[in-house]
Amino acid sequence: QQLGDDANRRVHTRVHGPFDGVRIGLLETPVQLYDLSRGGCFINSMHQQQPGIKLHLKIDLSHERWITVHAETLPRSNEFGYAVQFVKMSDECAERLERFLEAPREGVEAED
Repeated sequence: QQLGDDANRRVHTRVHGPFDGVRIGLLETPVQLYDLSRGGCFINSMHQQQPGIKLHLKIDLSHERWITVHAETLPRSNEFGYAVQFVKMSDECAERLERFLEAPREGVEAED
């Protein structure tokens, strides 16, 4: 079985969500995030974003607390939001994000 481009592109473990976040700017805007991975996430939004827009996000990782990341919008989007890739975060935030992504999820059955 051959993997398509979409499968090859996703090299990081993803957790579907939703997760609470804040887009930091002149005003702090609450956002809802999905498909969180070490490499980026999807931001639920009624507004489209052009690719290449740099932004700062705070993401609530529940027991790992909030992390702050620098992100950039990707060309992939749909009518429900847009994807971002993380371009910079502190080592501490990266470690907390990795722990969060590797932690077992409540209500998720382990597959054999």
